[in-house]
Amino acid sequence: MWLASTPAHAREVTVGLYDNDPKVFRDESGEPAGLFVDMIREIAEREGWELAFEDCQWAACLDRTATGEIDLMPDVAISEQRRDRFAFHQVPVLHSWSRVYRSPGLEIDSMLDLDGRRIAVLEGSIQQERLKGLLDEFGITYEFVPVADFRSAFAAVSEGKAGVAVVNHLFGGRYAGSFGLERSSVVMEPSRLFFATAKGRNPQLLAAIDAHLSRWQADSQSVYFDILVRWTGEPVRQVVPGWVWWVGKLILVLLVLSLGVAFWLRRAVAQRTRHLLQARGELETAYQVIEASPSVLFRWRLSPGWPVEYVSGNVRRWGYEPEFFTSGEHCFADIVHSDDLERVGAEVEAHLKAGETAYRQEYRILHADGGVGWVGDLTHVFRDQQGRVERIEGVVTDITEQRESERRQREAAAILDNTLEGVIVTDDNGRILMVNRAFQSLTGYTEHEVLGRPVSFLDAEDRGTPWTEIREQLATSGHWQGEITSRRKNGEVFPELRAISLVAGPVGEDDRIVHLFTDMSRLRATEERLDFLAGHDALTGLPNRALLLSRLSERVGVPSGPTIGVLMIDIDRFRDVNDSYGHHVGDTLLRQAAQRLEELLSGQCLARLGGDEFAVLIEEPAGRESLGRCAEEVVELLSRPWQLDNGTEVRLGASVGITIYPDFGRSPDVLLQQADAALYRAKAEGRGVHRFFDESLTAGARQRVEMETRLRHAIDGGDLELHYQPQVDIGSGRIVGAESLVRWRDGDRGLVPPDAFIPIAEQTGMIGALGEWVLREACRQGRAWLDAGLRLPRLSVNLCPRQLHAEGLVERIAAILAETGYPAERLELELTETALMHQQDRSISVLRSLRRLGVHLAIDDFGTGYSSLAYLRQFPIDVLKIDKRFVDDLATNNDDREIATAILALGQALRLSVIAEGVETAEQLAFLESNGCDSYQGYYFSPPVPAPAFARLFGEQ
Repeated sequence: MWLASTPAHAREVTVGLYDNDPKVFRDESGEPAGLFVDMIREIAEREGWELAFEDCQWAACLDRTATGEIDLMPDVAISEQRRDRFAFHQVPVLHSWSRVYRSPGLEIDSMLDLDGRRIAVLEGSIQQERLKGLLDEFGITYEFVPVADFRSAFAAVSEGKAGVAVVNHLFGGRYAGSFGLERSSVVMEPSRLFFATAKGRNPQLLAAIDAHLSRWQADSQSVYFDILVRWTGEPVRQVVPGWVWWVGKLILVLLVLSLGVAFWLRRAVAQRTRHLLQARGELETAYQVIEASPSVLFRWRLSPGWPVEYVSGNVRRWGYEPEFFTSGEHCFADIVHSDDLERVGAEVEAHLKAGETAYRQEYRILHADGGVGWVGDLTHVFRDQQGRVERIEGVVTDITEQRESERRQREAAAILDNTLEGVIVTDDNGRILMVNRAFQSLTGYTEHEVLGRPVSFLDAEDRGTPWTEIREQLATSGHWQGEITSRRKNGEVFPELRAISLVAGPVGEDDRIVHLFTDMSRLRATEERLDFLAGHDALTGLPNRALLLSRLSERVGVPSGPTIGVLMIDIDRFRDVNDSYGHHVGDTLLRQAAQRLEELLSGQCLARLGGDEFAVLIEEPAGRESLGRCAEEVVELLSRPWQLDNGTEVRLGASVGITIYPDFGRSPDVLLQQADAALYRAKAEGRGVHRFFDESLTAGARQRVEMETRLRHAIDGGDLELHYQPQVDIGSGRIVGAESLVRWRDGDRGLVPPDAFIPIAEQTGMIGALGEWVLREACRQGRAWLDAGLRLPRLSVNLCPRQLHAEGLVERIAAILAETGYPAERLELELTETALMHQQDRSISVLRSLRRLGVHLAIDDFGTGYSSLAYLRQFPIDVLKIDKRFVDDLATNNDDREIATAILALGQALRLSVIAEGVETAEQLAFLESNGCDSYQGYYFSPPVPAPAFARLFGEQ
């Protein structure tokens, strides 16, 4: 065998054991044996149970079962009293009855012959209860001799302590001869026998027993019938026509004996009375058999609507009393579903016209409670010698579950054939037994070409598929999932995500192994595109700010490194052209500007920082004058005429700011800030010029120091407040969350925008304290809204990189949640790609700890960083947020649309929710909705607003 399946653990099930051969007893070697023992052993083997048998007398076994000391008590018939103490499964294990056994020479032909007799009967049994009621009803005197088991009952008769014994027919048939007893013709108490358990306990045990019995009893070749043959000598047959004729004969006996009852009542003849009582027992047996049957018997007249002459009492399973039909007020056609009635009538007419004597139909019927069920109708037509129809009889069986099972199988087959994922089914040796349609389209092979071949033939020869690991994991857990590389029929190699599961087969059948795989080629292409976009500008293909800073860090971090000139370039009057001619014209100009600059600055690191700003790193310049000449060439180049697509000529210009490493700045961020300050001066002094950074520009630094002091006072003095921007579900238009955004209300300067103080907080280390204040205040406000009845599903808070990597983050968040009483599952933490990629393994550990708290996690500004998608799959995140810069030009910029589409596709592939930031127009929203975006936020719906205003917004919906 390629694989073996073993249960991970076994449940111990205690089974009561008493002496009732051949159903349950201990054999000569002391081992538990019998029909019920073999049945529960077969079930236990399939369910992985460990059986423990407990010896006890019948009554004691029942008491211990009722208290739960014994899990399953075999061979128990149902009575009203027992229903109060025990729970039973639905499908009976066995149909049985009791018989009176007598000493040789003692005439016992009917119940009346028991008058004055001492009767050995099992104490506390159904036989004792029902026999007492029957004898009392007919005024028969008797004395019970209670015994502990059937063997004791036979012994009591053999020893003269009793005249007769009432025992189960199976036990009597095996052992009456060994005690010198003979069976009488008195039969009573037909019953269905079950396993019982304490009421309210072990529903899973009963469900498992029902599942196996239902399947076995439907299959004449099953182990169920093997056990019956082993212990009773002949199998119980379930073929419908055989028992239908037997029941028909019993019904005939019922009619004849009913006349005898009337005659006996009038004449009171003792001999007729004995025959009546004997017949009553036989009729009760027939009635019980019919009532237990899943099939309802009908006799119809060949008249419009099919009037019913006879119907068996078990028609009550459909909610009808027999009199509903036999009274003549209703016909059988009244319960046939209206959609099937015409078809059924046409089929009946065709069968009768063809002279058939038996036929089968399937149709729906209406239950009395309005429910609908499917039935199979096996109809027999009785004709006279001239071929005329005398009567029509049918056995109508409920096949609703069978039809539902067939429907589920058809649906499963349809899903298998129409799913986009490839499916391979192999035997336990890995040879292909079946593939679906998607497999054929993904690999190029037809089913005929792969059947019988080892599944490993699809492996790319130069890529090792870990089959040893796969086999080991399937053997231990039954499942494996991972990425492998396969080869199509045309030789093309492609990556795939494959999930492999072991499906255990029924006893006697081999296991199956199911492979489900997805072609990862498009996702890989998306990953590669996003990897590129993480470090490059989508519009121009130039390095972006992040990549520029990375390359600058590599150079300034080297001791005695080279001199570097940093030039920051801004295109003058670009916004005027962009606003006048549209974004598509602006995008064209930016691409042309990038091309001109690349040609001029070939070999240097040129980057687009965003908007109309570019930067270039010039290594080992020939001096300050050389940098100035380079800047002049840039200004001259960008001041040349530009030809628009519509033939219009425009003139722009450029301003340049320059700083030099190591003369001034010593870090990438400071160098860019200095170049930006120099650029600001160039623009302020008339544009079209370049300016170098000098110390006179440090006034801005003094302003930042002042703002730092004010910010510290604001954090400590309560001058901060939170505004909340609604997050809206695109499908329903309802608010489903809010992002918490900090605002600073300064006493002198009024409301200070976050971009004026957040960078200072980050540079000075105050960002940790600021972030903790925001988190606590958001949770406090969220709790207040909940207490006021505003049940906002989700409240999101930004975590900065410093917070994410600080020690004790998880503990502080847990403490804030406990302090405020805000539910963890309603809190969402937003983190940037850059923060996650710093100390990646530690980030994964922190995120998993946060998830265990119950909070949700989102990646903010997705697409602007340079995250590894291999790591992204390991991050336990829930949400991707599309950055505003990709949303701004969705309606006009193909590159932005491509990026947004790629992010949405990635989110769907990773089963993550995607939310777009900065949505300001209906066109942007329409694009996002058409491409499967889940939700959005932005000024199109609402700007960030104070808590009272947000509460009104949320309350209004």
